Amino acid sequence: MTQISLWLAFTACLIAGAVYFFRPHNRFTQLIGALAVATHTFSLMQLLLNRDGFNFLTIGLLIALIGNTLLWFSNRDKDLSLLIGTAFPLSAIILALNAIEPWDLKQLHSNSWGTSAHILIASVAYSLFATACGVGILLAMQEYQLKHHKLKQLLRVPPLQILESLMFEFIWAAFILLTITILTGFYFIEDMFAQHLVHKTFFTIASWFVFAGLLLGRHLAGWRGQLAVKLTLSGFFLLMLGYFGSRIALQILLQ
Repeated sequence: MTQISLWLAFTACLIAGAVYFFRPHNRFTQLIGALAVATHTFSLMQLLLNRDGFNFLTIGLLIALIGNTLLWFSNRDKDLSLLIGTAFPLSAIILALNAIEPWDLKQLHSNSWGTSAHILIASVAYSLFATACGVGILLAMQEYQLKHHKLKQLLRVPPLQILESLMFEFIWAAFILLTITILTGFYFIEDMFAQHLVHKTFFTIASWFVFAGLLLGRHLAGWRGQLAVKLTLSGFFLLMLGYFGSRIALQILLQ
């Protein structure tokens, strides 16, 4: 049942991605997107119920689900169809990896509600940052085309001011959750600087400083545009390097 649900969600996400690219302004498209989110949710529930614990691919599936849900809701009053058309196929890849699971990945166990809450908050924060990065990329591409007078090639996205405002809304929400993630990590996890956690802790804190600097610069100096996008991508890269980079090294390369 778990494998079937994962492959159904995989198919739904691929179809939704294609529909959002070719028929963005359509009620049927929103319904297809909702179906993709629903099947993704069901497959994740099946995965968590039928497997002993979870691994970094399962966490990736959760992050993708939260990101897709956020984009689907945001698209109701802002045209983010181009971004959704990219996000759903990427989620399909993660679904396929969970369905195939070619590696003998280490399962993570948590008997502590505090640690479970820490993981959930971190997943929501990562999803918000990922969504902010997607919006930032659209913002950078649109700004580039405007500066180079390529008006005929403008992307099918909301105006620059709306995109920028949306990006910083996601960053603020994600930054608050990232701060809570770090604090709960130090509280509920015995040694955040243990050998198997030191890389994750270092890169997470480094990412926190990047985003703190960006938000401070935005408030004091009005940072925006390409600079804001570059800092957003840099902070997110550090965050992903800390989590997925260390997981890949520990669970696959060093096994």
